[in-house]
Amino acid sequence: MPSPTLLCLNTGSASLKFALFKLDNCHGPHLPEAAQLRGEIDSHDGQATLRWTDAQGQTHRTASSDPRGDIAAEVDTLLDTLITPALCGPSCGPIAAVAHRIVHGGTTFTSAQRITPSVRAALDALRSLAPLHQGPGLAGVDAATARLPDVPQIACFDTAFHATQADLARRYAIPRDWHDKGFKRYGFHGLSYDAIAHKLPPLLGERAQGAIIVAHLGGGSSLCGLRGLRSVSTTMGFTALDGLVMSTRCGTIDPGLVLHWITEEHLDPQRITAMLYHDSGLKGVSGLSGDMRTLEASPDARAQEAIALFTASVAHHIGALAADIGGLDALVFTGGIGTHSARVRQEVCNALSWLGLRLDPLSNAAGQTCITHGNSPIPAFALPTDEEGVMALQTAALLA
Repeated sequence: MPSPTLLCLNTGSASLKFALFKLDNCHGPHLPEAAQLRGEIDSHDGQATLRWTDAQGQTHRTASSDPRGDIAAEVDTLLDTLITPALCGPSCGPIAAVAHRIVHGGTTFTSAQRITPSVRAALDALRSLAPLHQGPGLAGVDAATARLPDVPQIACFDTAFHATQADLARRYAIPRDWHDKGFKRYGFHGLSYDAIAHKLPPLLGERAQGAIIVAHLGGGSSLCGLRGLRSVSTTMGFTALDGLVMSTRCGTIDPGLVLHWITEEHLDPQRITAMLYHDSGLKGVSGLSGDMRTLEASPDARAQEAIALFTASVAHHIGALAADIGGLDALVFTGGIGTHSARVRQEVCNALSWLGLRLDPLSNAAGQTCITHGNSPIPAFALPTDEEGVMALQTAALLA
């Protein structure tokens, strides 16, 4: 009897990732070992590329001149051309559920939820808090619902992992009644941090329970400080705009600058929103691109300045989080940039050498899991995250 399958759709600001798991393999405390199908649609220099690995372990790639972002069309493509018995193997049964990465759960949703009309409406009301992500995530929900109307649609939240933080860590120094209305730090990339937390015990043993900082570096970037494998502090706040310099987002900025733009430069909220979310970060500083791959390949001094600002931002915030969590027992790089950019890892680690962290340049350049010398007091690692694996675990637990 073919095993029912679970489709995970992870729609981000720069890519749509997907994975298909046998539902029977998603029960228990550990991430599922293997997906029947896994891949992504992303964009590089304006060209959309579909990459996937099939059930036989073969990697495939197709490119299109069409820009990515039409979520309904992309979901149709996945369902029509990839997720078929021929690619997934004869042991794959029908899709039993679709899990969706939803960035913002607000104060209400701190665990996976089945998406009912009322839940869908509540999540839509949070759209302004994560404008680059909430809309695409819900578009994925709508597209999958239209194609699979009788299949449960499950929301898995990026904010949920940070619900363990103390009230003090989530509070802004604003009038108390505004905090009580939900104007607080939420944090994001929680599915990624949850995935890394699952991977740390086999790697670090008892040390995994200590002070760990995970750097999720990609189109959107943030850090999370863990103790006991739980979130204690993170760099993103009320929205996904705060903290590190990012691909097109500014990161931490003086709020007085925004007030000045409004009162003295007479910029309207739409113009400021577009500037801070879409035209800042690596793209704004370089004037070229928000894609780290493009900047690393460019001899332009502005591109190199953007990279330097990015790595300095990461190192600065690692120091702040180390203070929050009472030390640093290990550092983990993940996300598209964190996993693949040896240069970014090197520059960040070199900036942290005062802590005793000793980078091994050869291991780092080779993309090995451990990128520090064996005698480094603080080990550093490059680990691929598995947001889809966490989504599968959460969905299987909810369905059970």
